[in-house]
Amino acid sequence: MIKTMPVFFGVVALFYMVSLVKEIEIPTVFPINEVNIIGDLKFLDKNEIERIVGNSINGGYFTADLNKARDVLIEQPWLKTVSLRRQWPASLNIFVEEQTPIAFWNRDSYLSDSGDIFKPESVDKKLNLPELYGPDGQHKKVWQFMNVLYKEMALMEYEVVRLNLDNRRAWQLEVNALYGKSSSQFAVKLGRFDTDKRLQRFIHMLPILTAGNGSFKSNIKNIDMRYPNGFAVQLVDNNNSKINISHDFAYQQQLADKQISGA
Repeated sequence: MIKTMPVFFGVVALFYMVSLVKEIEIPTVFPINEVNIIGDLKFLDKNEIERIVGNSINGGYFTADLNKARDVLIEQPWLKTVSLRRQWPASLNIFVEEQTPIAFWNRDSYLSDSGDIFKPESVDKKLNLPELYGPDGQHKKVWQFMNVLYKEMALMEYEVVRLNLDNRRAWQLEVNALYGKSSSQFAVKLGRFDTDKRLQRFIHMLPILTAGNGSFKSNIKNIDMRYPNGFAVQLVDNNNSKINISHDFAYQQQLADKQISGA
């Protein structure tokens, strides 16, 4: 017992010393002198994160409330995950993971790679991202359908740049057609019903519509797939005059034979 008493009193003394340090500690005695931002940032400024942390932390190395600082940081729209750790003797490491935008959502938000919406103060329209539109709460449904479109059109010279689900649950997309160094865009209406069937019909007839020397395909303005067994195409000629073509899908071979160039 006599042999263990020094150890016992040492532990008790250390406990009271730590408690005393925490009680009397002030930033000027045990300050945090360095804040390290760890993580790849493309859209956020490390200096801005340091400023936010500096404004949210009161106290020094031992007494700084890291949970409070984390709660303040995670409110920043561009931050996906945040964790803070002390590093002796006077440093604070902040590990951050930034949101990865994969699409614009409506006019003022982004859709992340985890399928969540985040809304910064402004969106950068210069980013090469598809535009998705839809009612509140429908963002995952719209993104899932966009993935279907990507898969269906992966081997074609087209890319979907805009997908819209309106309040009536009707689908409309905007397609960018790439022709060498030139490109053109046209809208496709799929409507509310039989969406999968209409999409397959569109995928099947698109190469037929755009076959030939390109004079026809570069003038496509709208394609309406909301017909039971056909579709309608609206063209714009060189004089900017609109031309409407309706076609029963049962006669697509005739359409292919004509190459549409003189239709």
